[in-house]
Amino acid sequence: PMTDFYTYLCFSMRAVMKKIDRQLSGQLEPYGVSIPQTFVLTCLYDENGITLKEIGNRTLIDSSSMTVLVDKLEKDKLVERQLDPEDRRAIRVFITEKGKAIAEELVKIGTKFNAQLYDMLGEGNQKEFTHGIKNLLNGLE
Repeated sequence: PMTDFYTYLCFSMRAVMKKIDRQLSGQLEPYGVSIPQTFVLTCLYDENGITLKEIGNRTLIDSSSMTVLVDKLEKDKLVERQLDPEDRRAIRVFITEKGKAIAEELVKIGTKFNAQLYDMLGEGNQKEFTHGIKNLLNGLE
C-alpha cells in the first residue's frame, strides 16, 4: 500500500500551515498585505523605529526577504526607512500613520484567527498542543 504521509508529523504540520496560510492570506487581501508584511507592520506598531535586523530577529525573516518586504511596504507608504544617525550601517524602519491604521486592523484579524485556531484544537488539547510546539521549537536546531 501507498505510504500515508499523514502518519508523519512534519507532513501534517505542513498541510495545516498551507491551510492556515490560505485562510489568513484571504483575510489580509483587502488590506493589500501578505502574512510576512503583517509581521513587519505589527512589529513596528509595537516598537516603532527598530532596525531591519531587529525586525528580522523577531519575525524570523531573513535579510534578503526583509528587503523585498520593506520595499513593498515603503512603496505603499506604510513604512519609511531612515539611516540611523548613530550607526550609518543600521537602517531604522518607522511605521506611517497609514501603516498604523492598517496594523490596528491586522492585529484584530490575527487575534480573532488565533482564537478560532484555539477553538478548533478543543478545550483539553490547547495547553498540551502549545507545550508540544514549544518542545519542538526548542528541540530542533
